[in-house]
Amino acid sequence: MKIIKKEFKYFVLFLLIVAGSLNAAAQTDTLQHKAQGRKNTLEQQKKPYVILISADGFRWDYAQRYKATHLLELGSKGVQAESMIPSFPSLTFPNHYTIVTGLYPSHHGLVNNSFLDEKSNERYSMGAKAKVKDGKWYGGTPLWVLAEQQNMMTASMFWVGSEAEIKGTRPSYYYDYNEKIPVAQRI
Repeated sequence: MKIIKKEFKYFVLFLLIVAGSLNAAAQTDTLQHKAQGRKNTLEQQKKPYVILISADGFRWDYAQRYKATHLLELGSKGVQAESMIPSFPSLTFPNHYTIVTGLYPSHHGLVNNSFLDEKSNERYSMGAKAKVKDGKWYGGTPLWVLAEQQNMMTASMFWVGSEAEIKGTRPSYYYDYNEKIPVAQRI
């Protein structure tokens, strides 16, 4: 009977360890990365700020059609597109990086959400965190790099390329992509 009790104790301990590990793995990483020592210069503080919002798969006319009041209000006080002609291929990563660089995918390098670089025989995939964070995949100069080069602080939440160091620069503030962060918390 003592042996069974002892084995039962170890079994319970094992279950507690497993449960604790699963709980830790389920935690949502909401860590904001912040570059130390960066400040907007006085000159940059006097300039208007730009907020670039992209809602992937959200047609240009959906805000009107579905009465998205907050987006409509933002648009009325700033600018908004009347339509958009996507780059080819019309996929998330190539198009979002085209928006911030002004370059076609064939010039900035993200030609698909996942692809094989025949020169290096390496694969890039939007689901591979190590590749997404590797700046060698991102050509051109994204807006946040350009702004940082002008001593303006930048921030990005889940924009393609913003987790990588590009031309020696990351946004002043950024988050690593985490699909577990609910949409309401992202907004």
